[in-house]
This record gives sequence, C-alpha cells and structure tokens, in this order.
Amino acid sequence: MEGLNIGPGTKTAKLATESTSPAKLASAIKTFPAASALLRSTDVLQSGAGVSESQPVDEDRMTLFHLDGERHRKRRAAVAPFFTLRAIKDRYEPIMEATAESIVARIASEKTARLDQMAFEYAVAVAAEVLGLDHSDLPVITRRIRDTINTDPASNRPVKSETDEAVRQFFETDVLPAIEARREHRRDDVISRMLDAGASDQLIHTEVRSYAFAGMVTTRELIVMCTWYMIDNPDLADQFRNSGPQVQLAIIDEILRLEPIVGYIRRYAAADIDLPGYGLVRAGTSLTIDVRKANTDEAATGPCPHLVDPHRAATKTPGSGYMSFGDGPHRCPGAQLGLAEARAFLDRLLRLPGLRFVEEPQMAWFKPIASYVFLDAVLAVD
Repeated sequence: MEGLNIGPGTKTAKLATESTSPAKLASAIKTFPAASALLRSTDVLQSGAGVSESQPVDEDRMTLFHLDGERHRKRRAAVAPFFTLRAIKDRYEPIMEATAESIVARIASEKTARLDQMAFEYAVAVAAEVLGLDHSDLPVITRRIRDTINTDPASNRPVKSETDEAVRQFFETDVLPAIEARREHRRDDVISRMLDAGASDQLIHTEVRSYAFAGMVTTRELIVMCTWYMIDNPDLADQFRNSGPQVQLAIIDEILRLEPIVGYIRRYAAADIDLPGYGLVRAGTSLTIDVRKANTDEAATGPCPHLVDPHRAATKTPGSGYMSFGDGPHRCPGAQLGLAEARAFLDRLLRLPGLRFVEEPQMAWFKPIASYVFLDAVLAVD
C-alpha cells in the first residue's frame, strides 16, 4: 500500500473550525516556515492555556509551560534525561508493554470497553512512572487524576484550581506521599530531580499536575484517533500490524500530523518579528498558529499532504517534524515518549479479532488547549 488519501476534511477539522472564532482563523499563521520561525524566535512569550504576557508572580505556581527564557531552559534541562530514547527503551518500555498487555487482555475478556478510559488508564501508568507516583492501584489513581482536569467550558485553564477538593485530594493522597518517600530515598524520576534542585512541595505539585495533564490526556486522544483510523482503513491496519516499530511509528506520526491533538498554538510577540511569507509582526501582538494548516503545507510535507504516507514520516526522526508537538524551546519534551506509548498499545490492541467501534466515537472541543477530546469511544471485539 503506497498511502491512504483521507482528504482535506479529516476527522477533526470541522470541529476545530466551528470551535474557533472566524477572526482568529482569518489571521492565523497557516504556513510551516512562518510557524516554525515564530516558535523558534527568542522574541516571543508563551500564551494560551491560562498563560498571558502577564506571568504569575509566584514562581511556585509556574509550570515549565509557563516559563520563558533562561528559567525555562534550566528547568527543562533538569528533566530532559527522562525523555531520551535510551530512557524510553530501558525504563519505560517494560511498563508500557506490561500495562498494555494487561489492559488489552481485559478488553479481550470483557468483549467491550471504553477505549478513551482504557487509554487514559494506560497513559497514567507511564506518566506516573516518569514522575515518581505510586501507580500500584492504577484504576484509583487514574480516577483521582481525571477528577483534577478542568471540564468547565468557560475556563481557559486545563486543570482545576489548587483549592478544588479533587486537586487537594490528589496532592494529599498521591503527590505528598511520593515527595516524602523521595526525601528518604531518591529514585530516577522527576520528583527526585526536583527535590535535588530545591523545589518546594507546592512547585512539585504544580509541575506534577502539568506533566500529568500533558502526558496523559494527549496520549489518550492519540491512541483513540489512531485506532479510529485503523478500524476505518483495514489496509492501513494491516500495514501497521505487519510492520516493525519504525514503520508503525511513522504511521502514528502521519495520523498525528493530520489530526493534531492541539489544534492551535498561541504566542505573544515581545518585540517586532519578521516572519517569512507572513510579514512584520509588531511587539504586543498575540499570534495563533493553525497547526492543521501548517502540517499540510506542501513546503514541509512535499506532494500530497493529505495522504497518510509512512514513507514521508520515515524520512525524519519520528515526532521531530511538523507542528503537532510544537517547535523551538517549548517543543513538547515528551514527544518521543508519547509516540512510543501509542505504538506499544496499538500493536497489541489491533491484533484483537473483530475490533470495531460500537458507534462512531464522539468528540468535544477542549478550549484550554484548543484540542479535541473523546467522550465516548466504545469498542467491541469478537
């Protein structure tokens, strides 16, 4: 099979367009060169997801996502070792494989399951291992973490306030015991590294919630979306099942290129910036990148940008191209881990006989990160 032409509509484009103001769509950056130049510029600040040019004063409440400049570089460098290919292979692959096998076995036994819930539980296990949280009772910690996610459609923040009861319970039941355990005995995880750097309990809690959200919710959506593509396209599913890890990763990367979890990336210009093909942007301007448009710009993809073509992605390190993980200093640090998680789970799930959705998966728009979310993705197997 040379490739799958899924057309310009994709599964999420209509939802993304309908959920975004016409003015923002009209002014959005849509070309790959301009988007890349903006994200790599040192003259922009983070924006969106509750962030503005007026950054929080209390640094203990500033996640890695909030920071810019040298403070961001230092904190990111401290956690970078947890997301290397070696760390994924040596430390996280065993967790991925064991958890994926367990969850897929449950699906096979029960004959039906909510894939969005199962994929989230799987992602929690991996993220908890990276962070240093106890995930021995996986369904329970999954529920507590899910309860901290902000479902208020009017809010711009992806996670609930720290005064929320669910957030307090997560801190007291999961985060604080992990901090106390790592004070007694360090391990190779994010909490231990933050303690070594002198981080307060509050900052660790803030960062854990940020990582938990970024590493769990997005992985869930990626797994469900890839499953949907494979079920709808048996030839693509056959190619995935019959290929090695590199081709499998390339297929996932291509689906993500066409269906980016985060649909729009926002930045604030701290100085005048000249973007190629877009023009001069004045200091003080808020800018939006249309990730779908940038990801299908032939200047970056080559011919047939709406084709699911593993050969295209295979020419790059998986996850390194296009805008689905961002670009520049704020590019998602867990990009490789997220792709590896999805591959390990899908490689097992797609081997179940008669795999199908009971009904077409339902989606909603998650305003804080300009993302689609799956609400009800019920699988059945023979």
